[in-house]
Amino acid sequence: MEIATRRLVLRPWKHDDPNEARSLYRFASDPQIGPRCGWMPHTSEADSLDLLNHVLTGPENYAITLRNGQDGGSPATRIAAGDPIGSIELKETGPNDHATSYVREMLDAHELKKNVNEDDVRRLLDHSEHDLVLGYWIGRPFWGQGLMTEALEAMLQRAFGENGLGANAVWGGHYVENIGSGKVMEHCGLWPVGRKKDDYFRQIDEHHDCVLRVITRKEWEQRVQAQ
Repeated sequence: MEIATRRLVLRPWKHDDPNEARSLYRFASDPQIGPRCGWMPHTSEADSLDLLNHVLTGPENYAITLRNGQDGGSPATRIAAGDPIGSIELKETGPNDHATSYVREMLDAHELKKNVNEDDVRRLLDHSEHDLVLGYWIGRPFWGQGLMTEALEAMLQRAFGENGLGANAVWGGHYVENIGSGKVMEHCGLWPVGRKKDDYFRQIDEHHDCVLRVITRKEWEQRVQAQ
């Protein structure tokens, strides 16, 4: 299926497609992108094709595309309509998923945010079997334009809306130093539960402190009604 917003179309990835791999490599090879998300930059179009066929395969993993393309002032910002400029995904979670495991560790270590009620978080974890975990990135030429916020709002509608995925909550995380990603989630109503210290990201062999955020179905419905 495709999800259209004012400026974007979120669509399934085209597997076994060299042109799709070429477009993916254009932005996923940027060293400022992958490491912020815990993965290494793509090293070649063949690398992008392999990851396209074996990693970007989830049922709710979408290519982010510009609805009308963009002429741009330079080749770096020129993009055809339908060509991917990023990715966004919702994945199922559960009691043993890394997101909920992180929260349990925060509870045990008393590392929740000061204004977060521990009992509320425990009740949330008790019903996490229908929760979803969020992941996303967008090419650097498209930062600061509100496009990622627009894509995330659409995915929350997919998670919680009528005829959607029926999620109880959506979780997301970002490095403490990745302020931009935190602002995107904050704009969309995901509030900080706590801070996971010294988390190890195997693919990039780095440790980072991470903020874990969440929005529940009820909170999303209240936001929609208030808009």
